[in-house]
Amino acid sequence: MLTILLQSALILPQSAVGTLSTPIEATTPEKNISENILAEADESSPWTGSADVGLTLISGNNESSNASALFVMKWAGKLDDVALGAQYASARTTDGVTNDAYSTARLYQYDAEYNRFFSEEKNLFGFAKFSSREDQPNGLQMRNAGGAGVGYRFHLYTDTVVNIGAGSSYVSENKVNVLATTSAVATAFFNFNTPLTDSLTFEGKGDYLTGSDVESYVQDLTLRWNFNADWNLRLSHNIAWDGNPSAGFTGTDRRLELTIGTTF
Repeated sequence: MLTILLQSALILPQSAVGTLSTPIEATTPEKNISENILAEADESSPWTGSADVGLTLISGNNESSNASALFVMKWAGKLDDVALGAQYASARTTDGVTNDAYSTARLYQYDAEYNRFFSEEKNLFGFAKFSSREDQPNGLQMRNAGGAGVGYRFHLYTDTVVNIGAGSSYVSENKVNVLATTSAVATAFFNFNTPLTDSLTFEGKGDYLTGSDVESYVQDLTLRWNFNADWNLRLSHNIAWDGNPSAGFTGTDRRLELTIGTTF
């Protein structure tokens, strides 16, 4: 009989035999795992980039094609900035009678720049730059330049910055029909980016090199229209001036481009 009573007490609900002295509490993690994943995805990447391409084909008495491409990647840290760029532009014509083809422009441009700011305000900075430019149909077989200096960033207003800088560079240059030269030169540069409207942006940059054997100035001005969140049209005007052009070549080359591109 005692055994039956003990078995009955064990299967009774807790309320019938009294509550436990220490309640059992359910514990949950401080953050849900899915919330952590979403929070990490929402963090903006320090890398940004853009890619632009353009192509024009002309047929008739002369067959011609014009192509251009521009690729830019930028990284922005707390006190460091990195910018990498590559550019290509070509113009090629085929004579409809003789079927002879020749290039009037074939530009290759590569740039790499590193900036180190001296304060969290990101004003005064030191920089190191490298560039390589080739446009043999316009008299330049190769110009490689690498150097360093100091610059200053002006924060004019929201989303508008202007960078200026000066320093020295070591240049190796080889022009058409001219012996290659190497020399140390003084260098100066500027670049800026300013929004004109919510969808229209004006950008520009210029680089100047001057020395005993080398003197050049390259400038790019760009108007960019973002017609939706990811895609844009880019109208660019480019000037390349050479103070010592090769025989038979003019000192200034100009290029006007209309391309379509995307940012990421």
